[in-house]
Amino acid sequence: MAKGNPTRRPFFNKSVAMLLLALVAGLCAAWAARQHIQGRVQLLEAQARVPMVERVVAAYDLPAGTRLGTEHLAVRSIPASIASSDSISPERFGELSGTVLRSPLRAGDPVLPAHAMAQQQTAFSNHLASGRRAITMPVDAINSVSGLLQPGDLIDLYVSFEYQRRRITAPLLQGVLVLATGANTQHVQDSAQLRQGAYATVTLDAAPEDAVKLVAARQGGTITAVLRHPHDSLSTQKAVRGDLASLLGVSTTPPPTSKKVPVIYGNSAVRSVPGLAPKPSSPTPATGVFDLPYTPALASAWMRSGLDSPDTAHYYETAASLPQADAGLE
Repeated sequence: MAKGNPTRRPFFNKSVAMLLLALVAGLCAAWAARQHIQGRVQLLEAQARVPMVERVVAAYDLPAGTRLGTEHLAVRSIPASIASSDSISPERFGELSGTVLRSPLRAGDPVLPAHAMAQQQTAFSNHLASGRRAITMPVDAINSVSGLLQPGDLIDLYVSFEYQRRRITAPLLQGVLVLATGANTQHVQDSAQLRQGAYATVTLDAAPEDAVKLVAARQGGTITAVLRHPHDSLSTQKAVRGDLASLLGVSTTPPPTSKKVPVIYGNSAVRSVPGLAPKPSSPTPATGVFDLPYTPALASAWMRSGLDSPDTAHYYETAASLPQADAGLE
């Protein structure tokens, strides 16, 4: 019986084929990664050869109306070929400080001068209501409460002057609104000056007739400012005349003298003859405190009468919280 040829097994089995396929795939992946890395290196080298410039950009999304500060801006390098001719370099950052955005910006957008506008400065007189005046007094002519005054405070003004050889101190104006201390207002603040009280003038809100009183009092007397609570709507009539002894009640009034001349008749009894000298009387202590013949009105009472315009109403927010005036303040 003839023996047949035995069946030959394939040289490559399935496991070897899968191994070779994985090896080929790995080599292809390594080649692709190498090509990608080389491409990135070439791109970076190309970018390194492009001139770059630093420009001021938005640090994050900024809405229109934002008042720009250091926290809103950043510096980014961009190719010089695509940098706008009016783009702002970091050295020119001061041109943007304090300006207001006209239009919104996205994070990374260059900030151009066209995007920002300078904050419009309104005249100080625009903050005055109709019929009011702003009068500036030097601190050497008014005691400014040791530099503690701030815009928005209310003060009472007392004047001391000589009248008929007697010293009189009386309230001149009460409830006067402080508009500014030096150059500081409720809109413009200098923290250094506020902290140190370094101001040479105090600007007050007054009616025209009150401004005349202040000018006359400055020329003929001494003005003293007393700080008032913003919710205090009461005025005082108390004034003082005379010297310090009269104020403390230690001075005495001279005994009254009779202006009648005593007549002695010969037929009059001795007991009925009037005394030639006045009888001694106990001294009467005198006080220098007296009340004014009228009730002074608060200088800030006009703010409750609706005379201030909507544009200036917010300026007087401190004094506007005063309660309604009493009948004597109308």
